[in-house]
Amino acid sequence: MTSSGNLGYEPVMTLLDRYLLGRYAYVFLVGYVALFGLYFVIDVFTNVGDFLDLPGGLGVIVTEILKYYSYRSCAFFGSIGGSMLVIAGMTTLALLQKYGELYPVLAAGVSTIRLLRPIVIGAVVVNGLIVLNQELVIPRIALQLQQDAGHQNDATFNVEPAIDFSADITIAGQRLNLRKRSLEGAEFVLRETRVATVLTPVTAKEAVSIEPGPDQPAGWLLSGFKPPLTDLPLTEFGRTLIRPGPEPDTLFVRTDITFDQLYRRDSSFEYLSTRELINRVQNPSYNYQSLRSQSMYLHSRLTKPIMNLVVLLVGVPFIVRKESSSLLKNVGMCASVLGVMFGCNEAFGYLAKFNLLTPESAAWAPIILWGGFAAWSSLNIKT
Repeated sequence: MTSSGNLGYEPVMTLLDRYLLGRYAYVFLVGYVALFGLYFVIDVFTNVGDFLDLPGGLGVIVTEILKYYSYRSCAFFGSIGGSMLVIAGMTTLALLQKYGELYPVLAAGVSTIRLLRPIVIGAVVVNGLIVLNQELVIPRIALQLQQDAGHQNDATFNVEPAIDFSADITIAGQRLNLRKRSLEGAEFVLRETRVATVLTPVTAKEAVSIEPGPDQPAGWLLSGFKPPLTDLPLTEFGRTLIRPGPEPDTLFVRTDITFDQLYRRDSSFEYLSTRELINRVQNPSYNYQSLRSQSMYLHSRLTKPIMNLVVLLVGVPFIVRKESSSLLKNVGMCASVLGVMFGCNEAFGYLAKFNLLTPESAAWAPIILWGGFAAWSSLNIKT
């Protein structure tokens, strides 16, 4: 708001801006805590038997529950943050009308578009927190997020065999150790193509996943393996991939099939940072379907912050609709439109899943479609 005394100068953040931003933050935090509290109550009662089986008494059980759900709170924020961002913005505008605060502000010459500034700032801040959570926090707690409630050991029998298509090596095993990132009862099958002259299985008591480094390629370090390296019918290319390990009686197998590709493969890439995800999409070692799913998820992640803001801007004209005095009707129309948006966005995803659209088109087309709709519907904002 301006006055003649300050020559039309408007502070960067006015009292009204701080009031609306504070209300936005309050609605967002209350909504998030309420939803996570509901999730916590339902999930903890579902898994209470697993926690009660833990040895050590009540203190250990309570500690494990707090640790387990503290990690889950980060994942929950990543999944629900975008929706809460929009709900908080719509609720802030609805409360502004409910308490009769909108009309005095409009009468003072402050436009509705100007009122959106603190709400958009709040949405941008939440978007930034979602990105930081995804890029910095989730990759570091990926192990804890993949463990089941009340786990007493780090092993799982849920091994999903994988094929390195660039090296023609199939990797399987009996079980995985999540904490050690190792494969117990490992079996590496050297297919009769590029890596070996005949089909040759290599078994090992344990294979530990080796992360790539400046001087170290990705691969697996096998211990207790057979047959010996000298008995393997390797091709010249195979000898560049399979060689003695850094320790006695170990064998190093170079492959881009990492530990997480053998465990919950369809969802494990959700715990990767964007840089790691881009590297994986560009890797020729994975099968076509896996690469397509990861490519779709990558584009969805890149477009998600933009889509959150677009959804917010689409909903605004229906909450503060011109020539409408019924707040309940406005909220109902807004919810209906956002429901249609969600359905259309899901339809784009399914079209990409069935190869009827490219991942790029399925991720970016909704932004173009609904961005144009937001611009058109802004003409109906109450002024």
